[in-house]
Amino acid sequence: MSSPAAYEGPEPHNKDNVVEQFQHVENTKEEIEENLVYEEDEEPELHAQTYFALAAMLLLNLVQVFGLLGPPTVLSYIEKDLKNTATGTWVPNSLSLVQAVLAPVIASLSDTFQARKAFLVGPAIISFIGCAIAPGSTNIYRLIAAQVLIGFGFATVPLAYCVPSDILPRKWRPIKWVQMALWGMAAIGIFVGYRPPKRHTRFDHLSFWQKLGRVDLPGFSLLTAGLAIFLTGLNLGGSLYTWSSAPVLATLIIGIITLFAFGIYEWKFTKTGILHHDLFHGGRNGDSARHTFAICIGLIFIEGILLFAFIIFYPVLTETLFETDPFLGAARQLPYWIASAISTVIYGYCSTKFQTIRSPMVAGFVIFTCGFIGLSTIQPNNDFSAMAFVALAGLGFGSPLILAIAGVQLSVPHHLIATATAATTCSRAIATAVFTAIFSAAFSARLEKYIPEYVSKAAVRAGLPKSSIKAFVKAVSSEDNAALKGISGVTLEIIDSGISSLKQAYADGLRVVFIIAVPFGVLACIASLFLGDLKKAMNYGVDAPMENLHAKRRSQS
Repeated sequence: MSSPAAYEGPEPHNKDNVVEQFQHVENTKEEIEENLVYEEDEEPELHAQTYFALAAMLLLNLVQVFGLLGPPTVLSYIEKDLKNTATGTWVPNSLSLVQAVLAPVIASLSDTFQARKAFLVGPAIISFIGCAIAPGSTNIYRLIAAQVLIGFGFATVPLAYCVPSDILPRKWRPIKWVQMALWGMAAIGIFVGYRPPKRHTRFDHLSFWQKLGRVDLPGFSLLTAGLAIFLTGLNLGGSLYTWSSAPVLATLIIGIITLFAFGIYEWKFTKTGILHHDLFHGGRNGDSARHTFAICIGLIFIEGILLFAFIIFYPVLTETLFETDPFLGAARQLPYWIASAISTVIYGYCSTKFQTIRSPMVAGFVIFTCGFIGLSTIQPNNDFSAMAFVALAGLGFGSPLILAIAGVQLSVPHHLIATATAATTCSRAIATAVFTAIFSAAFSARLEKYIPEYVSKAAVRAGLPKSSIKAFVKAVSSEDNAALKGISGVTLEIIDSGISSLKQAYADGLRVVFIIAVPFGVLACIASLFLGDLKKAMNYGVDAPMENLHAKRRSQS
C-alpha cells in the first residue's frame, strides 16, 4: 500500500531510514493530505450522495429521540401494567446507563479505526432486537433488559451528531413496535446511504492490534467500572434499598473512588486518552476558544438536568393534576417540542449570522430557566399556565440543544470530533442518571409526608371519623374506588375533598423537582458568558465530505 501523501519526504536510502521515518507517524498533528476535504470559504454544491447520507442520520436521530421520550411519557402506565413501581425509573435510566458507559468507547474506536459506519449499523441492529423483545414483557425486568439492548443504539448518539458535522458545512407496547421499525429503517438507511470515501489517519501503518493498543483501555476500564457502579448505587437508593443501606453505600463509595482514579489517570498519566488534552486547546480557533470545550461539557450536563426534570416529571404532573388520558397527556407535552423546534431555527440563524454561540446560548438558558421557575409555581387549577410555562421552557431549550454540540465540534481538532461529541453525550447521560435519582428521592420523600398529612386533614374537615382516616388515606392514594366505598363514614363530599387534597400533595411534591433544577439554569446562564470566540471555525469548510466538492457557481448579473 502506498504511503499517504502527508508522510512523503526525501527518498530513503535504506530500510532503517524508512522505519525511522514511519514509526512515529501516529503522533503527528498534521492533517492527512490524501483525505477529501473542502476548505474554500464559499458555499459548496452538495449532491444526492450527501443528502442520502444526511437523511439516514436524521432517521437515526429520530429513532433515538423516540426511544428517549417514549418510555417516560407512559412510565406510570408501564408501572401499573407490570405491577412494579419501585423499579420503574430503571426503564428510562437503563438507556442513560448504557449510553454513559458505551458512548466514549464507541466514539474512540470510531476515531481510531475510522469505521463509523460499522459502529452505527451494529448497535442499531442490537436495538432492533431489544425493541422486538420489549412488547412481550410480562414483568418489568424483561422490559429493563430490552431497554439495555436498545441502549446500544442510543450510545451511538455522538456519531449521529458528528457525521452530519463531517459531511456538511460547519455553519408502550405499540410504541416499541414503531421504534423497532424505525431502528430497522435506520440500520438499513445507514448501511445503504452512508458510504463515505476511505479516510486515512495517522494510524494507517499500524496493525489492528497496534491500533487497539492506541485506544485508552485503562481509561475506558476505570470510566466504565466507575460509572456503572456509581449510577447503579444511585438508582438502588430510595427505591429498592434505603440510602443508608450497605448495598447503596458500598456501590456509591466504590464508584466515586473509581471515578476519582479515572480523573487522576487522565490528568497525570496520559495526554491522549478519553479526555485527550488537545480537546482543551481551542482546536482551529486557538487560545480564543481554549475553554469552550470544557464550558460546553458543563452546559450539556446542566441541559440534561433541566431536560429530564421535564421529560420524567412533567408527565407525572400532567397525569396527577390535569389529564388521565395517556393520549391527551402526551399531547400536553407538544408545546415544549413545538416551541423548541421553532426556536432552533431562530438560534441557528442568529448564531450563523453573527458568527457566535455566546449570545444565543445566554438568551436560551435565561428563557429555559424562566420556564422552570414558572413550573415550580404550578397549582392544581393552573391548567393553562402549565402548558404556557412548558412552551416557554421549550423556547429556551432550542439554544443548548443545537449550540452546545456545535460549540464542542467547532472548538476541537477534527480527528477528535467523535471523542469530543461522546464526552458531551456522556456528560448528559451522567446528569440524567444522577439527577433522576435525586429528583425521584426528593419527590418520593415529600409525597410520603404530604399525602397522609393533606388527605387526612381534608377528610377530617369534611366530616370523616378519625377511626377511618388510615384506610381512607390508603384508598385515596392508591385510587382504590372499591375500598373507598367500604370505609365507614365516607361520603361523596369527603371523597372529593380527599382527591383535591391528593392533587395538592402531588403539586407541592413535584414543585421540589423544578426548584432543584432552577439554580443549575442560573449557573448555565453565567457560564455561557465565558464561551470563546469561534469565528475562525464558522465557515464553509467541510471536514469529511462524501464527495469532491466545488464552490457553487454564482449567476452573473
